[in-house]
Amino acid sequence: MCTGLEYAALAALVAGTAVSVDGQLQAAAAAADAAEAQGRSLATEAGQAQDAATAEAERIRAAARRQRAEAAVAFSGSGVSVGEGTPLKIDQEIARGGELDALNTIISGGRGADALTKDAAAFGAQAGAVRRAANTQAFSTLMSSGSQMMSASGWRANGPGFSGGQKPAPIVSA
Repeated sequence: MCTGLEYAALAALVAGTAVSVDGQLQAAAAAADAAEAQGRSLATEAGQAQDAATAEAERIRAAARRQRAEAAVAFSGSGVSVGEGTPLKIDQEIARGGELDALNTIISGGRGADALTKDAAAFGAQAGAVRRAANTQAFSTLMSSGSQMMSASGWRANGPGFSGGQKPAPIVSA
C-alpha cells in the first residue's frame, strides 16, 4: 500500500510529465509554424522576383522599340530609305539586342525564383521534421517517466531475486 506522501510524489511525477510533454509539443508547434511562415514568405518572394523580372524585360523591350524608332527617324531625316540596306540591318540588330536582353532578364529572374522556391520547400520539410522529432521526444519523456514511476513504486525490486541488491531466493530442497 502507498502512503499519502507516495501518492503525492506519484501525482507530482505525473503532472511534471504532462507539463513536459505539453511544453515539448507546443515548442515544436511554434518552431514548425515559424518554418512554415518562412517558407510561405520565400514562396511569395519567388513570385515577386519572377514578376519583377517580367516587368524589367518589358521595360527593356520598350526601350528597344524607342531606340529603333529614334534610329528610323534619324535615317529618314537624312533622306536614307529605312526599309533596306544598312538601316534595316541596324533596326534588326537593335531589335535582336533588346529581345536578348529581355530574355536574359527573364531567365535570371526565373533562376532566382527557383532558388527561393527550393528554399521555401526546405522550410516546409523542416517544419515536418520538427513535428516528428517533438512527437518522438514526447513519447520518450512518457516512457522515461513511466520507468521512474515503476522504480519509485518498488516494482522489480520487491520480489526474491529481482535485484542485485536483494538476497537470492531461498532454495527449498524436497
